[in-house]
Formats: sequence, structure tokens, C-alpha cells
Amino acid sequence: MSGGERERTPVDRVRRLSDTEATFAYTHALMGGRGGLTTSFTMNGVFSPERVEAAVELWLRRLPLLSLRIEDTGGGELWFRQGTPGPSAGERLWGLRVGRAAEGATRFSLSLHPAICDGHSVGRLVRPLLDALFGVPGACAGKEDLPPDTDELTYESGGVCGVCVPGPARRAVTSYGEGAGPGHGRGRSAGVVRESGGGVTLAIGPYETRRLRDWCGARRLTVSGFLATVLADAFARESGRREVTVATAVSLRRRYAERALISEPGCVLGVVRARLRAGGAGRDAVDAGGDLVGRARGHAEVLCSAGRDWRPERRAHTAIRRAVERETEGGGPELRVTDAGSVDTALGPHAGRVTGFRTVAARGDGALDGTLHLSSFKGALTVGLAVGGPWAAVAERELNDAMLLHNRR
Repeated sequence: MSGGERERTPVDRVRRLSDTEATFAYTHALMGGRGGLTTSFTMNGVFSPERVEAAVELWLRRLPLLSLRIEDTGGGELWFRQGTPGPSAGERLWGLRVGRAAEGATRFSLSLHPAICDGHSVGRLVRPLLDALFGVPGACAGKEDLPPDTDELTYESGGVCGVCVPGPARRAVTSYGEGAGPGHGRGRSAGVVRESGGGVTLAIGPYETRRLRDWCGARRLTVSGFLATVLADAFARESGRREVTVATAVSLRRRYAERALISEPGCVLGVVRARLRAGGAGRDAVDAGGDLVGRARGHAEVLCSAGRDWRPERRAHTAIRRAVERETEGGGPELRVTDAGSVDTALGPHAGRVTGFRTVAARGDGALDGTLHLSSFKGALTVGLAVGGPWAAVAERELNDAMLLHNRR
């Protein structure tokens, strides 16, 4: 690096990565660049390359976040810097692929680095792109602020954990089994899409989604908590263990006194980990930890308690890197769960133009690592599953059964 470059670099620096951002950046790097999110969606219509390029230019102008690079200062710290052309600009933190789909539609695939986007803000990054693509008047005027360094904000409280359904159990609903509704039987499967990179997306329709939510709600469970317990049981059986670590990603956007400063796009997460006791040798096995529903409730209580106790650590980046290295070296199977909620509101008027919207998190390197990303679109549940090791078929089958309530009472 020349003397001129050394003098210019500090000017380009935006700010130091927060604890959360640095954790995801180091994890992404140590996983060989496979720790991000990939969102795919299909739009009705065919768009010329020139129109897409013009839209992307407006999109980047509106979201300076997308122009950032991550720089290792060499002193044990990671900083965001403004990207510049040339080989020294650093890793670009996003990628967009656009291609033709069947029957006059266009398929978009957007990959995002986990330090600039979490599962809760994907739709907020897609919306401005669609605004630009469809020429929404004034939609791309001005720039959105960069997310602040949350290490410098005032953390208020533990907030809501997001994995519990509070209050007494709701009125029981009819058991779902074969013949519960049109086309619902033991042989029915969720829609499956094989993603590049080894992930798989499973989707069920609005009717099946409502049934699943009612079934879980009547048992004081969230859908994400129920599905996580199903997969934790599968992890335990495949690894021969009785405990599995479940890491739940919780949005912290409303947990800071200065919440008005936090823009929706960005990485503003708390990752809550808990070692959970899983089930026995069969899908419907009952062990000392109780049946599946009982275990799911117990897991939710443990995770909620951990979520309430979570506080920002504000560690040095060298300490964060060492902690990530210890985690990636392996300490047994881990299941990472994110429930992003509904994306309809984030997409706004474009929701009617989108014919599919799904997100998959990259799988880990561990033989029994996995990620589970839940979201809903137009009332239909989509689950992105990415696992490492040979147990993918088992995980997919059991997740499919659980989503459609096969063999559930």
C-alpha cells in the first residue's frame, strides 16, 4: 500500500463495527463466506438489463449501507469503510442476480452479508429496489441513514423474547389428522425448492399455515419454537446426544432508549443460546423431559429467560474473534433459528407483484449444524432450512411432517 493510500484510508472509515456486527462478520469469514442470507423472489413481467441496472443505481444511491466494505485495521478491529473501485476496496457486502423465470416472469436473488442485514430487515432492503424498478414517484429521493453503532446506545430492557405465547392456553382446537381438510392426508408434502448452496425451502399455503398456528397457539407454543424442538430432537438422535444448543436470533430494535436512531435495515440482533434437552429415539418418543409439546414449552421458558437476561457485551474485537473461533471449532450440534415474521408490510404496494418470496440462511460447516429461517408472505409460511452433514433428508422429512401436523395429536 502506498503512502497516499495509508493517508486516505482513515478518511474513508465510517465507524467501528458493533459487537453484534463484528460477531456476524467474524462468523461469516470463518465459515468461508457462507454465513449470509439469500433472498429469492419472482416478479411478474420481463425487465430489460438496462432497466434493472438503472434501478440498482437508484437503489444504491438511496441506501449508503450497500456501499460499505469491512476493513480489518490490522490492530484487531473491524471498521466499515466506504467502498471505492479497485482491488483494495474490500469484500462487497451484497450480490444480486437477475434471470428469466417461466411464463414471462423475472427471478431475483439477493445475497446479503450478515453484518449489514439480519433476517428481520431483508424486506426493508428489497422494498427500495422495487420502488426504483417500478418508478414509484419520490421513493428513491434522499438517502437513508446508516445504522448507528449500538454499542454506543443505551440498552433499556430485555423486552419480549419472541419465542413464548404468554397467558393461559387458548381454547383447544380439533385435532388434525388425515381427512382434516381438503387434500390433507399423511402423504401430503409441503412445497419444496432446492436452493443453490445446499439449502432447501419448504412452503405451505395459507390454510395449512392457519391450522399450524392455531394448533401451536392452543398449546401455548409459537410455530418457530415448535419447529425448533422438532429439529432439535432430530439433531439429538443423529448425533447420539441428549442435549442440543439452540441459538435464537431476537431483534433488538425496540430495546434501546435511542430506538428512533435505528433504521430498519441493518444487523440489530441479539443471539440467545441455550442448551436444550431433546427427545428420545423416535419422532413421538416420550422421555424424562416430557412429550414433544412439553419439551417445546420447556425450551421456550429457557430461551425466554435467556432473552430477558441478555445484555450487550461491548467486547474488544479480538475477544469477539476468539469467542467465534471457539464456537466454530465445535461443541456439539447447534440449531440457529430466526423468525422474521411477515414480509407483506415491508414490501408495501409491491406485495401484489411478487409471486414468491423466500429466504435461506447459509449452512454452517459443522457436520450437525443447521439454520432455520421462518417468514410468512400473503398468509403462507415459508421455512428456509440449511443443514450440514448427511442428515439433511431426515431434517427435511421431519420438518415437513411437523409443518403439516402429520402424526400430531
